[in-house]
Amino acid sequence: MMTALEVLDSAVKIGLGALIAGLSTFFIGRYQHVRELEKERIKREFEVLKQTAEQIELFTHVAPKYWALIVDWGRFKRNDRSMPEKRSSALDACASELFSSFKELSNAEAKLLLLGYKSAQVKSRHYGELVSSFRREVNRDSHPLTEDQAQAWRARLLAAREELFDELSSCYRKLSP
Repeated sequence: MMTALEVLDSAVKIGLGALIAGLSTFFIGRYQHVRELEKERIKREFEVLKQTAEQIELFTHVAPKYWALIVDWGRFKRNDRSMPEKRSSALDACASELFSSFKELSNAEAKLLLLGYKSAQVKSRHYGELVSSFRREVNRDSHPLTEDQAQAWRARLLAAREELFDELSSCYRKLSP
């Protein structure tokens, strides 16, 4: 026959075991829940960064196209020839497209700020301002660029683009475990 002390001893052992198991389950479940929320946050942030990079690339696609067309226009003008109508229309369309594409860059900047990537936003702003300066300084109303000037502008635009994408790449790497 069991004594009251042995019953109490067994009850305490079972109760402590259940309490330890319950607390362990609670804390492990809580940790897994927090970890799952963190994974979802990272996944959403990664998707927003991916969309941001795509928006910047849409803008970037137009800038070199404008550069090529306006440099081509300058070559014709320096040689006292008129640009073929098809190329001239393409330049006008590209200038309009460049103006419209600033919306993509602006949206991308807003997302970068929302995510707290201030450095990437600053580089994005610098890139956009550089393209804007190029557009203001080099157009049909300005003097055509020399080949050296055209290549210098191209190098500046490409360098600013590269800096921006290096920073975006750094943002991606920060999200990777």
